[in-house]
Amino acid sequence: MVVIIAAGWALVRSGFLSTSAVGELNRLTYWVGLPALLVGRIGEATPQFASIAGILTVLLLATAVSMAAAVGVAWLWRLPLRSLVTFVHGAYRGNLTFVGLPIVIYAFAGSPQASAYESAALVAFVPMVVIYNVVAVILMQIPGKARPLTAIRRLLAGLATNPILIATFMGLALALSGLTLPVFAGRTLAALGQMALPLALIGIGAGLYAHRVRGRQHWAIAAALLKTSVGPAAGLAFGLYYGLGTEELRLALIFLACPTAAAAYVLVQQMDGDTALIASTIVMSHLLALPSMVLVLLLTA
Repeated sequence: MVVIIAAGWALVRSGFLSTSAVGELNRLTYWVGLPALLVGRIGEATPQFASIAGILTVLLLATAVSMAAAVGVAWLWRLPLRSLVTFVHGAYRGNLTFVGLPIVIYAFAGSPQASAYESAALVAFVPMVVIYNVVAVILMQIPGKARPLTAIRRLLAGLATNPILIATFMGLALALSGLTLPVFAGRTLAALGQMALPLALIGIGAGLYAHRVRGRQHWAIAAALLKTSVGPAAGLAFGLYYGLGTEELRLALIFLACPTAAAAYVLVQQMDGDTALIASTIVMSHLLALPSMVLVLLLTA
């Protein structure tokens, strides 16, 4: 996994791939590869809703702790309100689509119960993405300079047309119906889905090279540290308290250790936030997420 991410960085660094080419590959992964993978994987699995409820509980509580810690740090540093809400946004909103999902699937490859746990993670992914987006809009509206109705309309339109969410609902409906896809459809989805994971990881590595840190770097580093350390630590504590199994705990901690989502930049820009801070947070969190995720995988092995 780390080798593939490093390969993405090297391909862009060497000029073999241009940043525009990486953008097109990410678009292919987002609109074709990942949706095909999700429909196929979830449709063939039997979701364990009891375990999903436990994972979601831990994710929500740990996210709340990350936000509270970020508010405390930002208040101590007396950040301007516009930067404060951006700081909190960067400290809780993880990149579940391009980082969380591929790493979860890689982490369970070869496991006898891989299908069941993957489906649990994929189904838990949906409410977390919705919650991340709704909380982000509310948070970024606090300074009062943005246009909330425009942001809300864009949020709802984005959720309604999000191929990852649509594919997850389709796969869940297929799994609950008990129906099976025709052989040709299953093979087609499997073939398309095979490209999603390596391309997503290459995109992560390429993004590490393509972006640069700017603005107040210590603010960005602090937000990135909160995102990749406080969330997983809180998740570990809550997971042990609620008695999550080892595999369920691994799922939750992988999601919590994800770097800040690139989509956060778009929303911050739309709602007149601190764009330099969120851009730098995204870059720094991708660097810090690698050791955090390695530690998660080692602890839950």
